[in-house]
Amino acid sequence: MSQSYRSLPPLQTLRCFESAARLGSFTAAADELCVTQSAVSHQIRGLEETLGQQLFERVGNRMMLTSVGRSLAIETQRALDYLSQAYAVADPAERTGAEVLHFATQFAIVDHWLLPRMAQVRAATEGSGLRVTTLNDLSQLAPSNADVALVYGNGEMPDMIVEKVGDERIFPVCSPAFLARFPDLSPETMRRAPLLLHSGVTWNLWLEKAQLPISYPEQPIYFDDAAFTIRGAILGHGIAMARAALVQRYLADGTLVRPFALSVSGLFSYYLGWRSDAIRRRHLALRAQIFDGFRGGG
Repeated sequence: MSQSYRSLPPLQTLRCFESAARLGSFTAAADELCVTQSAVSHQIRGLEETLGQQLFERVGNRMMLTSVGRSLAIETQRALDYLSQAYAVADPAERTGAEVLHFATQFAIVDHWLLPRMAQVRAATEGSGLRVTTLNDLSQLAPSNADVALVYGNGEMPDMIVEKVGDERIFPVCSPAFLARFPDLSPETMRRAPLLLHSGVTWNLWLEKAQLPISYPEQPIYFDDAAFTIRGAILGHGIAMARAALVQRYLADGTLVRPFALSVSGLFSYYLGWRSDAIRRRHLALRAQIFDGFRGGG
């Protein structure tokens, strides 16, 4: 029984699997681990053959976990985090003595909500350090050692205490310079303008509410994260379907404008997850900061 660990896959295989599961991409995992994409693919293929189970399936341009893969990813992350923490404790150089709040959230929230409000968020943590881990857009699989997670999704965060922060409104945005290049822009002619599309979330809800046909440009620009559609709109590359909470600051200072007044409810909502009720109670000021920000439209 004490030798059962010998049947485990090699540590490098587990690291490749955990990284690919967390990032949703073999290429991104390879970059993080400083190996080739084929090396990551080889490690995961060998793991699937050993287990006799498919762990990933391709959906569009992304590698999505199967149900077996999701279950194994949670346990693998937990095990690797445990080992990492055990060795950090053993290394005096890693022990600072200060509390560090592990905050997991999606990249779009980091880029367009957290960073512009970092001073307020730091003040709300009341002396704790802050470690931010970014998640893929629409991903709710926070690291098992995350103290708090803020996500845009359906609220399914395993092993966390989850509370709904607020719903979302979505609407098109673009830069003033872009709008000046298309002075006759209307919902009917919008298809002729560059659209910055999300590979996982369509414009269909907005188009239906506008009573427009479900059609897109012949040469659309797709991104796999809302952060990049917003950033592209700011830089004048096209029209993005924006989440209100992420662009209110840009609308207020004129960086972005709304070419049309129509807005619709988003497919998802914002949710806050806590690893324990004790952590939630200890960080009520941070909780209030987040609730105020998202319920107030950002």
